[in-house]
Amino acid sequence: MDKKLKDISEELKLELAQEKLQNRQLLDKLAKVERRLLQYENASEGASEGLWERNLLTDEIFISPPWANMLGYKVDEVEKLGVWESLIHPEDKERTISNFISYLKGEIPEYKVEFRLRAKSGKYIWISSKARVTRDSKGNPIFISGSHTDISDKKESAERLKTSEKKYKHLFDNSLVGIMRVNSENLDIVEINQKGLQILAFPNSQEHLMLSDVFVDIDQIHDLKEMLKYQGSIEEFEVKVSRWDESETWISLSAIVNDTELGNFLDITFRDISEFKENLLELQRLNFELDNFVYHASHDIRSPLRSMMGLIEILKTERNPAEIRKIIEMISGSVNRLDKFVVDLLAMSRNNRLTEPTVPINFMVEINNSVTNFHHVYTTKNLEIRVKILQKEPFYSDLTKIRIILNNLISNAIKYRKTSEGLISFINIYVTTTEEEAKIIIEDNGEGISQDKLEKIFDMFYRASENSEGSGLGMYIVKNVIKKLNADIKVESEERKGTTFTVTVPNDQ
Repeated sequence: MDKKLKDISEELKLELAQEKLQNRQLLDKLAKVERRLLQYENASEGASEGLWERNLLTDEIFISPPWANMLGYKVDEVEKLGVWESLIHPEDKERTISNFISYLKGEIPEYKVEFRLRAKSGKYIWISSKARVTRDSKGNPIFISGSHTDISDKKESAERLKTSEKKYKHLFDNSLVGIMRVNSENLDIVEINQKGLQILAFPNSQEHLMLSDVFVDIDQIHDLKEMLKYQGSIEEFEVKVSRWDESETWISLSAIVNDTELGNFLDITFRDISEFKENLLELQRLNFELDNFVYHASHDIRSPLRSMMGLIEILKTERNPAEIRKIIEMISGSVNRLDKFVVDLLAMSRNNRLTEPTVPINFMVEINNSVTNFHHVYTTKNLEIRVKILQKEPFYSDLTKIRIILNNLISNAIKYRKTSEGLISFINIYVTTTEEEAKIIIEDNGEGISQDKLEKIFDMFYRASENSEGSGLGMYIVKNVIKKLNADIKVESEERKGTTFTVTVPNDQ
């Protein structure tokens, strides 16, 4: 029995000694912590970061003056406020404390978090906090120390940068001009906005595209790079580009060299000037036609006038009644030619200025009227006119313009038919209508037009036949009427065998 008590006593003494040893070790650790606290307190006075320590066994907290000062407090004022948790912004509180607890539990390897703390002024400042925990032999946390760094300026700069990038992105995506960034070395288009994609008819900004794929004339890329090399920037450089749908258009681009950390780039803005180019070409064409018109019109007006003046001078001295009648007929012919020319001028002017309302067109009526009008003007011996009309669908268009087309094509077919004795001339007129369009075909076996003259028949004042006594404006007027109606005209002809005109007019019902 005494032996058992002695053994128990020895065991108790051993446990007590072990406990004293553990307590001594713990006290040694706490002493070290206290020394560190003192060192931190001395060092933190001049530190740029706010330092803090927390004894997790006693819940004692050390806060350095810079920690308090960055919030506008003195150290004793912060101590009265209590723990830092009360100063955390409500939106950051749950996340910050959750990170802190997870770190103490060993669930995450480090504690590094950004959050907002309320300053004495009531304003919140952004803090970057780091910490390191001290644990006992069993892994339990007994002490944690860390630092606070004011990152408000950094956050504000980042926010301003983010806002600036957002504005730039908005301007980039919604710009009314095309914008692209090109790698100056390999000419890769690394970025392009929606307007740029639209101008180039490019389907997807993710597809690989190079500047060399766009320029029609590759030599112009060399010219562009050389100008940028010596000037640093260029403005309003006009180039023809090939679009993704294989059509071509003109663009005007401005570019600047941008040397960045990521490489050397060409920042290019560009706009579609195809319409401007077309308008310029059209203006040049109109100027040419105006000069041509003035020259020919003055000639065609003066010619019958001079003829009449000469005949009138002869008439003054003529006494023979038969000769007088002959001269008067010649004067009448000149007057008729002049009147026909004026009528054509008025038709051309009216077509250019006026847009008539669309009305239902009865092709049978209009063709009969046209044939009747010219049947009595020209000799129609041995002439057969065949008309076939399939007008199952109602057709609507500008009546005046349809009449101009029919009258000119039918009158020419009658005028330039073959008149050899015994030869039967024919004019075939076919019309079919659908919901979309009307197709008019006028075919004859007349004089025909040689291939070298065929492409010129729509020019102002051009006369394809030596027998022509017209103004040379008829087919020019037809061409302009076709353009106004968004229609299409095709001509096939062979000299001495005949001509076929095919006109397709949209149905404006």
